[in-house]
Amino acid sequence: MLSNGLRDFADKKVLLLQGPIGPFFYRFAKKLKQAGASVHKINFNGGDFIFYPFASVNYKKNLENFELFLKDFCIENKIESMIVFNDCRPIHSIAKAVAQEMNINFGVFEEGYIRPDYITFENEGVNGHSLISKERSFYDSLEISQEYKTKKVGNTFRPMAFYAFCYWLAAFLFSWYFNNTLHHRSLSPLEIYPWIVSYWRKFKYVFTQRNVKKKIKTLPKHYFLVALQVHNDTQIYSHFHAGRVEVFIEDTILSFAKYSNNSDFLVIKHHPMDRGYREYSALIDSLTIRYGVDSRVLYVHDEHLPTLLDNAIGCVVINSTVGISALHHNCPVKVCGNAFYDIDGLTYQDSLNNFWQKAKISKPNHELYLKFKNYVVIKTQINGSFYLDYKKSPFVITPSNL
Repeated sequence: MLSNGLRDFADKKVLLLQGPIGPFFYRFAKKLKQAGASVHKINFNGGDFIFYPFASVNYKKNLENFELFLKDFCIENKIESMIVFNDCRPIHSIAKAVAQEMNINFGVFEEGYIRPDYITFENEGVNGHSLISKERSFYDSLEISQEYKTKKVGNTFRPMAFYAFCYWLAAFLFSWYFNNTLHHRSLSPLEIYPWIVSYWRKFKYVFTQRNVKKKIKTLPKHYFLVALQVHNDTQIYSHFHAGRVEVFIEDTILSFAKYSNNSDFLVIKHHPMDRGYREYSALIDSLTIRYGVDSRVLYVHDEHLPTLLDNAIGCVVINSTVGISALHHNCPVKVCGNAFYDIDGLTYQDSLNNFWQKAKISKPNHELYLKFKNYVVIKTQINGSFYLDYKKSPFVITPSNL
């Protein structure tokens, strides 16, 4: 699927489930129809509805009934391809199993592996479920040939935030009609509160974290960077053994305390999209005091990531795409979860306990990285955005996906 772009869908019967927030799937459906496809859509809440008001079905039953419903729908409408955003949402996990059982093509959109100018599309799964090879020998056999040109898409935060507000508001207003418990995150109207908190904290940290930021600037090549992820990211509970960011924080601090050099520091960076939901200062303070490294661990929020990576000894992640950014900056990476880029020669393959001592001699192989990136972009990435207008960021499918 998508080996020839939208032409692959000519005369196909396609089912869209949940897409990214905003009108992307509505616009994508138009492109599919122009290519000759017959398109069906299932909505699951008011947010889905306002961005795709003419869906085939508004599903309102519970999760337990969805599998049987979906099978009947696919049989009745002779569905040949299913397309979703994120394959780890509960409804999409069920849909994937149904697609496999019924021999239906299953395509998955996701945020870009190579950010900020790309979005991801793969068959069968993304991130930890990606079909991308994790064998170094596969990439060693490839030629380095950059067959793509990247167009800058611009800042997407404002339209994304606006679409998120509209989505949650509509989900609340139509909660009497839909079953909002089907969603993988809360659709409560109280979700506006974390956004307010986020803006307040962003303003507050400008002043309260000035000394921390100054300290970090005095420590080039004397600190390890730990990149946190959003606490309820599906990648955490689907591709990390413990399923909680708090466990990752404790495991990392404990390992650092036991096995790092006394002259090295640990910089823990909060995820900007989680600023309004979680604040780990108390946890980090208690852990660093307990393990005797309170003077060597720094917790920061809004700091320039490329600069942090340039000056870090190494980077520790669960499975964040920050790991790919680190490879781009020639920064050694230790992956603690399941990530498609966790490949011998790119990331550190031994234990986290040994990483603190071996990171300096474990730089990613640059030639291997170029081959890997080239392959990933050509096979899985689409130069564009889910959140910008087509006139500013035209949606064109170009990769020959696996």
